[in-house]
Amino acid sequence: MNTLLIKPTGPNCNLDCNYCFYLEKKALYPGKNRMDLSTAENMISQMMEGGDPVTFSWQGGEPTLMGLDFFREVVELQKKHGSGGQSVTNTIQTNATLLDEEWAKFFAKYNFLVGVSLDGPRDLHDSFRTYPDGRGSYDEVMEAIDTLKEYDVQFNILSVLNSRTVKQPKRILNFFLDHDLQHLQFIPAIETTEIDGEERLADFSPEPEEVGKFLDAIFQIWSEAFPPEFSVRYFESLVNTRLGREPGNCRVDATCDSYLVVEHNGDVYPCDFFVEEEWRLGNLNDTPLGEIENSKNFEEFAAGKTEFGEKCTNCKFLPYCYGGCQRYRGLPGGPKNRSYLCPAYRYFLSRNLEEIKEIAAKV
Repeated sequence: MNTLLIKPTGPNCNLDCNYCFYLEKKALYPGKNRMDLSTAENMISQMMEGGDPVTFSWQGGEPTLMGLDFFREVVELQKKHGSGGQSVTNTIQTNATLLDEEWAKFFAKYNFLVGVSLDGPRDLHDSFRTYPDGRGSYDEVMEAIDTLKEYDVQFNILSVLNSRTVKQPKRILNFFLDHDLQHLQFIPAIETTEIDGEERLADFSPEPEEVGKFLDAIFQIWSEAFPPEFSVRYFESLVNTRLGREPGNCRVDATCDSYLVVEHNGDVYPCDFFVEEEWRLGNLNDTPLGEIENSKNFEEFAAGKTEFGEKCTNCKFLPYCYGGCQRYRGLPGGPKNRSYLCPAYRYFLSRNLEEIKEIAAKV
């Protein structure tokens, strides 16, 4: 295992985005959650002891709530436990509202790759990405983006597709390109809620057909010229798949074993969508990560992605989705034993797979 997805503040966040899937983890980890340096050092030392390239992906909640001094300590611990010439990558996914010049200088100095959550123009972004008092966060995010640019920090944009944004692909893309934001990924917000004892899709969840049409509209612009003037992670994952490379996207990968999740207290899970008591694999303060990685429970979870029905097994698009994320299988309103987003993948791939193959040939 060379990648960890780390939740140093657990589900704690300074925003209250009502489509956030991780807020519900407060029931599992109530209170003020903060990773202590002892846990951080145990984690870092175990990851780096083999001398292989490693990636630490800091997420939340909101990881910048830890404060800049914590991440300064993290870098020093990585230096302490690293081998000569060992490659270390740090990424951080943030709502960007707490970033300032000091953060930007730090990210630039240590080559952090920053993921900024931004859903599009003000009216779309502020529909869901709000503070607890209901205020939108757009102004702070755009100010932070300007600061990251000023200090030449590497960053990309994570845009959540919800029931509003999914209907406006060209407007959203034009917004990003007009602001010189060229490295993009689009993640559908698919969540369930219980109403009168019945599990249903949350109102903000986009319809699968809408997701397929959104991706198709973006792809038509992305593929007009080669190489494209902007980057979309999902499209590049499909090209990598065609070339026989690692897709670089767990949703497209054949198995669910590309990373482990570490909570603030050292608890380890197989995926941040499955931070649930039944999927707790252990705690790195008690059980080494190498042992957790080789555990039967993690192997069963990883193999679970290959357990699909006959329709998936016989589908010509299977090598380009492998059934999608396990989280989305068998959801209400979706196909039985298949991904809720299966219609989205089928729509998009049926229209664009040949073009993807041609682009791969050019690569």
